[in-house]
Amino acid sequence: MIQSFLVSMLLYCMLTLPIYGVLRFLWMRKRPINKQYEIMMLLFFCFCISIFSQTILPEYWFENGRIVLQLEPAFLRHNFIPFRTISLYMSELNGPIAEIAFYNLAGNIILFIPFGFFIPLLWTSMRSTLKMLFVSLVIPLFIESCQFFIGRSTDVDDVLLNTIAIVIGYILYQIVQFLRKKVVTIGESLLK
Repeated sequence: MIQSFLVSMLLYCMLTLPIYGVLRFLWMRKRPINKQYEIMMLLFFCFCISIFSQTILPEYWFENGRIVLQLEPAFLRHNFIPFRTISLYMSELNGPIAEIAFYNLAGNIILFIPFGFFIPLLWTSMRSTLKMLFVSLVIPLFIESCQFFIGRSTDVDDVLLNTIAIVIGYILYQIVQFLRKKVVTIGESLLK
C-alpha cells in the first residue's frame, strides 16, 4: 500500500519536474538566486505534486490498453457527518481493518504537516497565525471539493484531520523559528 503510493508520487514528481524547472528558470532568470530558498521551493513543489496526485486526480487504471477513469458519482461515496469516519477507524485500530484504519488516520495527518511548515517558511506574508489558520482550512476544503466533483470519496473528517495537520506543521515551524533565534542569541552572547 505505502510502496505503491510512494512509487506513484515519485512518478508524478519526475513527470512534472522538467516543467517546474523551465518555469522556475524563466521566472528567476533576472532575479538574484538564493540556493537554499530554491531547494526549499523545489521540495515544496514535489510535496504539492505528490499530495495533489493522490487526492485531486481521478482514480484510474489500465485495462486492455486503455486508461479507465473511476468516475462513479460522488454522492455514492461521501461523508458529511463530522467524526463518523474518525470514530469508525478509531474503533477498528485493533480490528480486521486495522492497517487501513491506521494508514487513513495517520496518513491524513502526517501527509499534510509539511503544508503548515513550508508555507510560512517560503512566504513571509503567510507567517501570521490568522492567515495560517485560514490556509489550514482552505487547502483541505479545496481538495475535498475537487474530490466530490471527480468521483473520489469526499469526507468531512479528512478536512478535520488535514486542518489539524497543517496547524501542527505551523506549530512546528514556530518552534523551529523560536529555537533558531535562541541558538543565534546564545551564539552571539558567547562571542562577546
